[in-house]
Amino acid sequence: MTSHSNRLLRVGEVAQMLGVSKSYIYKLVAQKTDFPQPIVLGDEHSKRSSSRWVLTEIEDWVNSRPRGKDL
Repeated sequence: MTSHSNRLLRVGEVAQMLGVSKSYIYKLVAQKTDFPQPIVLGDEHSKRSSSRWVLTEIEDWVNSRPRGKDL
């Protein structure tokens, strides 16, 4: 059984959680910003591989975002 803190999310779940598109999630990953990098399941260069994000890493990233109008 997976604990809440170790739950892995698919790209669609991450996109839905953040209210953005799947392509935007991949754009954040490609930019190598502070956005959490996915865990690649399977061969990274295979079409059969899958990317997953750790829920707590996404939550921590959201909580670190600036807030308010002074951006």
